[in-house]
Amino acid sequence: MTLLLCASAAALVALPRRRPGVRLHAKKGGGEKKGFDWKPPPKPPKRRALTDDVGASAPGAPAGNSDLLQTLLAEEQDRAQVASEAIDDLKERDAYVSEKGVEAARVPDAVANRMILRMATFGGLPVFGGIGVFVWFYFQATGADNVFQPTLVAAATTVPWVLGLLGIGFGALSASWDEEDEGSALGFAEIKLNVGRLLDGVSRSAKDAQMRERMDKRK
Repeated sequence: MTLLLCASAAALVALPRRRPGVRLHAKKGGGEKKGFDWKPPPKPPKRRALTDDVGASAPGAPAGNSDLLQTLLAEEQDRAQVASEAIDDLKERDAYVSEKGVEAARVPDAVANRMILRMATFGGLPVFGGIGVFVWFYFQATGADNVFQPTLVAAATTVPWVLGLLGIGFGALSASWDEEDEGSALGFAEIKLNVGRLLDGVSRSAKDAQMRERMDKRK
């Protein structure tokens, strides 16, 4: 009897002991075990608060972002106001042209007469000078038997014609386009002002065409 008890005690001592703190668990569906190297699954990232276009969230937004938003809104309102005023101005001009018809583009008589006089002066004098030079070459060649190079004759008669064409444009641009103002004799100040008016008119015509296209698309 004593031998049986000793054998049973020896068998119990020989069995491997379970180490404390280590538990083996099996998941219900996958059979995965947890041990010393087991790590918990990563937690899902926290969802950030939605922000507006300039990056300011509602509860804890810094004051600088709010000021920036107000500035952007004010600039957008200014641009909208400028566009609205441009559209109103375009509608007024179109209404005026529709009402007056051809009279809206008519040059005042005083301005037209001033332009014609200056074009005749600055364009006519070089042209008539070129004609006079050609007549002089003709009489020198036929009456005095002088020989001239053809290139010299061509240059002497062509340059005045070119100057005459430039003079016509200079005469129109150097005239005063103000009906009440006669302008200066040479018209250097007037030509600078009138060229600026021409460039401004071309630029405004292009902008008006683009604005009409946008207005047609909105309809």
